Amino acid sequence: MTERATQTLTDSGAGIEVLCAPKELDLATADGLAAQGCAIAAQARLLLLDLTSLSFCDARGISAFVRIANQADRAGCRVALIAPQPPVAKLLRICRLDQRLTVFATTGHAVAGLTAVPVPA
Repeated sequence: MTERATQTLTDSGAGIEVLCAPKELDLATADGLAAQGCAIAAQARLLLLDLTSLSFCDARGISAFVRIANQADRAGCRVALIAPQPPVAKLLRICRLDQRLTVFATTGHAVAGLTAVPVPA
């Protein structure tokens, strides 16, 4: 059985959306998260990937984050990661993905920090 990511709209009228990662991001779940994230990034102004529940992430999960970030770059959407658990935060540091995608402690901090700065054209 595969877990699916769930999408929660923070403020779709303002182009701000939150995508919650599943508990495990691996071969069974990474492609689904990447597809959802890429679809959202193509239309949103700001995509927040909520990693609060994510306790395990392998190379496929990292790849999903990179695919989402690439789509967001093409579409002019900003992407940030929210509240990664310590093992996931360590993996993000090792892969240096925390240097490409900003990490915030909460969704509120991310919205406040990223909506005050204009999105580059």
